[in-house]
Amino acid sequence: MFVRRILIEDGKAVGVEAESGGKVFRVDADRIVLSAGAIRSPHLLMLSGIGPENHLHQFGIRTLCHLPGVGQNLWNHLSAQLTFKLKDGVSLDVHRDAVHFSLHYTADGSGVINDMVLRTNPVIEEREERVRGVRTKYLIGDVPPERAARISCTLGLPDGSGYVRLASADPSVQPSFNYCYLQHPNDARRVREGIRMAARLLASDAYKDVADYRIQPTDDVLADDDALDLWLRQTIGSARHVSGTCRMGPDTDPQAVVDQYCHVKGVRGLWVADASIMPRIPRSGGAHATVIMIGERVVDWITAG
Repeated sequence: MFVRRILIEDGKAVGVEAESGGKVFRVDADRIVLSAGAIRSPHLLMLSGIGPENHLHQFGIRTLCHLPGVGQNLWNHLSAQLTFKLKDGVSLDVHRDAVHFSLHYTADGSGVINDMVLRTNPVIEEREERVRGVRTKYLIGDVPPERAARISCTLGLPDGSGYVRLASADPSVQPSFNYCYLQHPNDARRVREGIRMAARLLASDAYKDVADYRIQPTDDVLADDDALDLWLRQTIGSARHVSGTCRMGPDTDPQAVVDQYCHVKGVRGLWVADASIMPRIPRSGGAHATVIMIGERVVDWITAG
């Protein structure tokens, strides 16, 4: 079943409009809980008339509740990859448990603690969802992927955020979104310095029996701020930690979408329970445990009410 929008009458969520088998129908409910994620949950709110009034007006959607923060404050951890060739005779398969190490550190001049992470990992994706056969189809420079490894630089607590916006009033059309990676100057500075720290680590005695040479970024790129910024923008990767677009906050926060109980402000009978309600992305690692906690707490609040 595909949910097209939330049905709201007299300021209360009363059900959803859904589609299945080519038929559009209504499902009534006393309480509605959105758990569609940080892209789809704000999308559904905006399709239902809940969001920034000016933006909704552009798509002919009548505003039922003006909440300017819907779709704003899109967070997702970025990852910049320094790659290097393994020395002959070194096998990641043999040393699999030793491949994954993380260094959590505070960037120079940062106002928050442990805002950065350097992490070692192989080039070949080990997750089950990887595309089979990809490992034989590309090289890292002139190096087969099984002979390369990475030191990844992750911006744990970014200063800049992105957005989710409508692309159409048609619920079947995916929304547009942009993480706006590295557009905040402090984000660009910290990642730039993190990659250079990774290069220094690679050149240290700790890697002398493992690393043959650095593949990317090259020395000329690493030595020039503008060239490194461009290289980062061209090669940056994303994590699976999308969050923040229906953020929790007090009434004094104009960007807040839900209150401390995950109830959507200004609409009775409607809650959001997913990563979209996080005011800030967790500083390191994934968001999985936080999302589970959110779900468990919202269940308690709803059943108690």
